[in-house]
Amino acid sequence: MTRVRPLLPICALLAAQPSFAFAKLTSETAREFDRYVEAAESRMAQDLQPARFLQMDAAPDLKARVRGGELVIQSGLALAGAKEIKVSGGLLQDWLGMMFIPGASIAGVRAVLQDYPNYKNFYQPEVIESREISHHGDEYEIFLRLYEKHILTVVLNANYHVRYAMLDATRMYVDSHSTRIAEVKDPNYSYTEEETVGDDTGFLWRLNSYWRFEEANGGVYAECDAISLSRDVPLGLGFILKGFLERFPRESMLNTLRGTKAAVLARENQAGETR
Repeated sequence: MTRVRPLLPICALLAAQPSFAFAKLTSETAREFDRYVEAAESRMAQDLQPARFLQMDAAPDLKARVRGGELVIQSGLALAGAKEIKVSGGLLQDWLGMMFIPGASIAGVRAVLQDYPNYKNFYQPEVIESREISHHGDEYEIFLRLYEKHILTVVLNANYHVRYAMLDATRMYVDSHSTRIAEVKDPNYSYTEEETVGDDTGFLWRLNSYWRFEEANGGVYAECDAISLSRDVPLGLGFILKGFLERFPRESMLNTLRGTKAAVLARENQAGETR
């Protein structure tokens, strides 16, 4: 009996694939996501001032943990005063990640973030292809091919619009909005043949991220708020599929924090060797 039990979730998920494979992003679901994003961005805009630029500034114990090297991830829904946000036909998630990069500078962080061709190296294994499409001043259009495997294998072709801005000489913020996310039909066959956008397995329909960076105390404090939208969970399969759908954004946040920190530290070390 103990040998069979671990297989039950896998068998149930595989049996659920026919119902899991069909989900449609409705205009109502998209509007509800957009309303949440609008409220979140309005709150972020109010915090664009030195005294409360970072969320961790309001929690000294938390900031000390981050300064000590801990990568902290917590629900961003608490900032909206909620434990969960209901979206018709969808699953909305909001995760806030925090870290400190010792010895880093704002210029060094910016150089890494704008090195889009190397995202496939910085953020592997979740990013398997990356490139800059165009940029005008502080605004960029980029492409990322995302890979995720949790029993099922999902590959997504994603386009983003990214905007950089400086609050002052030591504080930078970066907003990134997904403009198109298409699921690859058969990753084993081709990465270019796609399902109809918004009419797929619904693994990820939207993903916006909002970075804040502050240079202080011999390094850079960083926060990333990621807001995502995926399909809802079919009735009776929540115990399997909800964890499957929730895992990607949180694990993606952890991968993003680790990858960014490692890339910035590597750049700073290389720059120090050439001085």
